This record gives sequence, C-alpha cells and structure tokens, in this order.
Amino acid sequence: MTKSGYNILTSFVLTMAVIQAPLIYYYTFGMSGLVITGLFGFIGFALTMWLLSGVLNNANSQVTKFQKWGVILTIAIGSTSLFLGESVTEKLDWRLRRNSREKIVELVKACKLKPNENYNNSICSLDNWNFPPISNGGNEIVIYKVDSNRTTVEFFINRGFLDHYSAFIYTDDPEEIKDLEEHMTYEKETQLNKKLDKNWYRVSY
Repeated sequence: MTKSGYNILTSFVLTMAVIQAPLIYYYTFGMSGLVITGLFGFIGFALTMWLLSGVLNNANSQVTKFQKWGVILTIAIGSTSLFLGESVTEKLDWRLRRNSREKIVELVKACKLKPNENYNNSICSLDNWNFPPISNGGNEIVIYKVDSNRTTVEFFINRGFLDHYSAFIYTDDPEEIKDLEEHMTYEKETQLNKKLDKNWYRVSY
C-alpha cells in the first residue's frame, strides 16, 4: 500500500475511534445494538492491529509521523472509549441537553406535544431534537399525564431489549416521585437509579 493509502486508512480508524462512543450511545440498542457494536469493534480492532503491524515492521523506513501518531491515538481513544465512553457520553448528554429536555417537558405540559403513535398510546415521536436524538433508540419519549398537575416524561438512554431499559425521567407526580425515591440503588459504588435534581431522575430497569 502507498503512503497516501496508509494515511487514508489511518484517518479512517482514528475517526472510528473518535465517533465510537457517541455512535454506540445514541444509535444502538437492543439485540441489533449488540450486533452493530460487535461488528464496529471488530472492524476497528482488526484495522488498527494491521496498521500497528505495519508501523512496527517499517519503523525506520516508510512510516510517516502521521501514521505513527494516528495509530497511537486510535488505540488510546478507542480503548478509553470502550471502557468509559458510554458513561462519559451519558453525563455530557445530561448536562449539555438538560435545557432541551426541560423545553420538551413544558411543551408536554402545555399539550403541544402529545402521544402520537398508534402502537402505544403513551409514545410521542419527536420531529425535532433528533441530531443526535434527545431520546435514544428512535427519538421517542414516553408521556404519562394523569391530569394538568401531574406529568411524567421519560427520555430513553438505552431502550435495551426484553424488559430492560434506562432513562432520564421528569415527574411532578407525588406518587411517582415516592416510588422512584424508594428504588434508589447502588452497585459497586455506581448509582444506577439516582435523583439528578428536583423532579429529575436517572433510572435503569
């Protein structure tokens, strides 16, 4: 392969490493998510190892600095993303997009956003806030509106498969708040279900 070819491939795997965490976080879920994640990881790993082999075998000849640093950065970013990417992306998504979620909640309370899917009378498919999706796994939110004073809105983090899912939840329903706060849990110092702020919770079922 020519130097330009190696540079293009190095750029490609480096880009894969950079987008790995947000791509998996926002656009994969359920069984299909496992397949896509596995395939993405396998391709990235195989190409990176092939490039690394080329760098090691040609360390003093045709390898450019870009190729060397590209492979190093790919391994560093890809490895970090593999272990920490999902949790870091989730925290950033919550902090940076909270205002957008609060705006959606206000639209729900004002009846400007309502359930609009025939297959489920609680699901609202959003036309906006979709790049990246404000609610992962289809950009759909779940609305439970008991009356004008009690509203619950779920934004999916991971729609999972079978009965598992995780979500950011807004609620001003006293009964729902009581139920959520009774199920705050810790596992190995990681709080899976937690109160984020007044009326806001992060849950995993």
